[in-house]
Amino acid sequence: MKTDPKLHALILERIGKLMALAEGNQRKSPSRAKRYVVLAGRLSTRYRVGMPERFKKRICKVCSRYWIPGYNVTVRLNRRNRTVEYRCECGALRRFGYTEKKTSQRS
Repeated sequence: MKTDPKLHALILERIGKLMALAEGNQRKSPSRAKRYVVLAGRLSTRYRVGMPERFKKRICKVCSRYWIPGYNVTVRLNRRNRTVEYRCECGALRRFGYTEKKTSQRS
């Protein structure tokens, strides 16, 4: 079942607001920031709206914390694998590639 375009836009707007609140409250009240992240995830699941990638890459999948580099997450570049490694306070590690994959050129 597809979601209505107006509802889709509304849910994305609410997810954006919740993530902004999570970012603002991460240092003052980490438990409240975690709650905002969980609520945003529930909205995206309930209404079958994908979480935008800019938010998806800023959340720990294990403990649902909003990542602030240098505060609650360590960021390292792995030159051998060409990845950026994010290690959360909970110990979870996520890797994201920082080079574009080569497309096969057929003649």
